[in-house]
Amino acid sequence: MQNETAIRMAIFHWLKSWEPWNGGIFSGSELNNGIQIDDRRITLKGQTGIWFPQGFSVPLSITTSNKGPYQLDDIGDDGLVTYAYRGTDPDHRDNRGLRDAMRTRTPLVYFKEVQNHKYQAIWPVIIIDDFPGQLCVRAAIDPAYRDLRPGTQFGDIDVSPLDVRRYAWGQTRHRLHQNAFREMVVSAYDDRCAICRLNHPELLDAAHIIPDSDERGTPVIPNGLSLCKIHHAAYDKNILGIDPEYRVHIREDILLERDGPMLKHGIQELDGSSLILPKRVAERPDRERLEVRFTEFRSA
Repeated sequence: MQNETAIRMAIFHWLKSWEPWNGGIFSGSELNNGIQIDDRRITLKGQTGIWFPQGFSVPLSITTSNKGPYQLDDIGDDGLVTYAYRGTDPDHRDNRGLRDAMRTRTPLVYFKEVQNHKYQAIWPVIIIDDFPGQLCVRAAIDPAYRDLRPGTQFGDIDVSPLDVRRYAWGQTRHRLHQNAFREMVVSAYDDRCAICRLNHPELLDAAHIIPDSDERGTPVIPNGLSLCKIHHAAYDKNILGIDPEYRVHIREDILLERDGPMLKHGIQELDGSSLILPKRVAERPDRERLEVRFTEFRSA
């Protein structure tokens, strides 16, 4: 139905508008509350993993929970996601909905939980294979469906070649891992910058102590610091360093500079201050990694 298609396209546009601000990660309550479109409130996910908003004939979204029963759900090395049926009846309404989405090539949103009821929005996803005997379907992200226009007929869109879909999934997987790392680290620091205590999560990053390009730079909380964007940049450029005792050091030449209030109050006055730390000892910065990074800072 065209109204359903128009609503689906409006939701895709809404997701796209939020990507620069939240990296495509939404809380479960945001998704359950949904968005207002004209005179309707459309919920983006619900109690079931395969979600039909009221009046929809084809699912709007599929969701994977970290604690759910469907361990089958995952992004594979082939760039495809395997998504489990609901229950064991292939003819359950929800499972038939997945087949209808495949038949009509209707794009969906895949919400994958990354941390504590926060979900990465992965879209547009199309169902490309159905395996009733294995109680699952396979899906792929397809860039061809990303910028839809009014009047678009999904069946008229040329599906992207396999190599394009695999590349899109590779990019998505990288973003998924980075966003999951950010959510874990920022949450461990109670949504504050470890240096200046700024409490605006939208302005916070998860900084790697050892870069992820290094084999020691694993995406785990002890290799991360919750930093506001300016202190993250200063840390990456060795303008500031952090020693294994969790003290902040400002590079000597920077301390001698004279500039405006941002340099004075936002950088120079931090010299000798202490980090705020996660409450859980296991989540605090790893001292050995800090020593490696601090040695690099001193050589700068």
